[in-house]
Amino acid sequence: ISKPKFHFLVHLPAYIRRFGPAIVFSTERYESFNHVFRLSCIHSNRQAPSRDTCRIFSHQDTVKHIATGGYWYDPIVK
Repeated sequence: ISKPKFHFLVHLPAYIRRFGPAIVFSTERYESFNHVFRLSCIHSNRQAPSRDTCRIFSHQDTVKHIATGGYWYDPIVK
C-alpha cells in the first residue's frame, strides 16, 4: 500500500512561479531519501552526528564510484 505524500503541496506555488506548470511533478524520489538520512543517524555515535553522516555518505559514494567503473586519475602513474 502506497501512502500519498502531500508535503510537496507546501512548495508547489513557489515552484510553479519559478519553473512554470507542474506537469509530471513528483517528489517521491527526494522524499524517500530521508530514509537514508535517518539510517545514517541511527548508526551515529551521537557525539558528532554531522561528521558521522558525512563519513557514511562519503563511504557510500566511494563504493558507488568503484562499482560503476570509476577511477581516480594519478598523474604520477603513466
